[in-house]
Amino acid sequence: MKKWISILLAAVMALCCVASLAEETGKVDIGTISINGAIYSGPEQIITSLVHADPAKPTMVLSVAFDETYADVDRMNDLDDEALALLEKTFTDVDPTVEISYGDTGLGTRLMIAKFTETEQDYIDFLSVYKGYFVEFIMIASEKSEDKNLSDEQLQLCIDFLTDLDFVPANMPVISSQADVAGTTVLANLSNYDAEARTLQAELKRPILLDPAMVAALQAGDTLVLGEHTETIKTIEREETGTVVVNDEIYLYPKDDGVHAFFYEQEYTETIAVLTLSVPDNLRFLDWTDPDLEAPVEHTAEEFISMLTSEESLNFASQNVNITFGADGTLEKVERFYTPWQ
Repeated sequence: MKKWISILLAAVMALCCVASLAEETGKVDIGTISINGAIYSGPEQIITSLVHADPAKPTMVLSVAFDETYADVDRMNDLDDEALALLEKTFTDVDPTVEISYGDTGLGTRLMIAKFTETEQDYIDFLSVYKGYFVEFIMIASEKSEDKNLSDEQLQLCIDFLTDLDFVPANMPVISSQADVAGTTVLANLSNYDAEARTLQAELKRPILLDPAMVAALQAGDTLVLGEHTETIKTIEREETGTVVVNDEIYLYPKDDGVHAFFYEQEYTETIAVLTLSVPDNLRFLDWTDPDLEAPVEHTAEEFISMLTSEESLNFASQNVNITFGADGTLEKVERFYTPWQ
C-alpha cells in the first residue's frame, strides 16, 4: 500500500510527479493527478487539481507550500495543542460554523480535517505539515452536481486517496550548485550583476509539461494552471494536428515528452533553481536577435557585461537565454535568439 509520507516527501523534493489509484489495489479509480513543478526553498508553491471524467464528481485540489514558521516541524504530529489551536483559528476566522476534526493516514501522520457545510457548496480541507511544508488537499462539491453536499462516503474516499496516493519522480536531478549542471545547456533568466564580485544571478528554467490525459479532458469552465499563471477556459479548440488552443491565445502542443504550453510564441516555463554565477573573462555571448543573420554576432565577456548593465541598452534582453556550462561547471557561453518583442 502506498502511504501519505511518501506523497509528502516526493512533493517536497523538487519532483515532477504523476499519481493515480490503480485498479489492482481494489480501490475506486477516481482519476489522475499531475504536478509539473518544483520546490526548493522559500515561499514556493505547487498547486494542481485532480481530473475526473465525470463532471458531477467532486473537484480535488492539492497545494504544497513552504512556511518558515514551521521550518523545524517534521510532522503535524509534533505540534502541541496551542499550535494546533492557532491553525484551527485560520479556519474558524473564515467560517465559525466549520467542523474541525482529526484523522490519521496509514502511516499515522496526523491530518486536520476542516469540513465546511454552511457554504453554497460543501468542501473539505485536509491539512498536514511535513518538513516545514503545508500540504493541503481540498475536496469541493461539483458545481455540475445536483447535490452540492459531500457524503460521508466521499469523505472516506478522499482519506483513502490520500493514504494510497503514489508519486513517481521525474528523471531530473535537484540542482543546488554548478556541479549539478556541468556540461549542460540550460534555459535561464540573467540579472543582478555584481561588478565587485563579477557575478550574476541565473534563474534556471524548464518548460512546463502538461499531462496529455489532463489536456484531453479540458473543457470550457475549467481552470488551466501553468506555473504561476492560471487561466479560466472560456473557449477551447482542438485542431487535427493535436494542438489545443485555449481562449484564442494559449497553444498546447503535444510532443514526445508531454504537452508544451505557449502564449503565442512564448513558452510557459518554471524555475528549477537560482544560482549565483561568476562571469569568466573568456565568456562567449552569441547574439541571434537579428532574424536575417546566418551566424550569430559574437561578443566578449566585457561587451556582454556592458549590455547587461548599461541604461542605454534598453532593448537588451537577458531573459530566456540559453547558458552553457563547461565540464567543470563554470559558465562558458550565453546565447540569445530572436523573438518578435525583442
